[in-house]
Amino acid sequence: MITMIARTNPTLPCSQFLSEEEWTVLAIKSSRTRTATVPTIDEALVWIAKLGGYLARKSDGPPGTLALWRGWKRLTDLTEGWCLANQL
Repeated sequence: MITMIARTNPTLPCSQFLSEEEWTVLAIKSSRTRTATVPTIDEALVWIAKLGGYLARKSDGPPGTLALWRGWKRLTDLTEGWCLANQL
């Protein structure tokens, strides 16, 4: 579902689909800095796919379902670790 939304409306903020913790962890993991601005759904989708092994080269097509699935699983684990670390 998120893939189709990212293709039809790529400038939509990802905060409509991801929790604040999820997009914060994703932004930190992808750009190595903490950002206050919410990334677009298109940026978040590529970042999630990169977590799953997508290379995002210029000649590559859009990310596939396998890379996105692996990325979602990894994002879930990273977010859980982030929340646990913040509780300490």
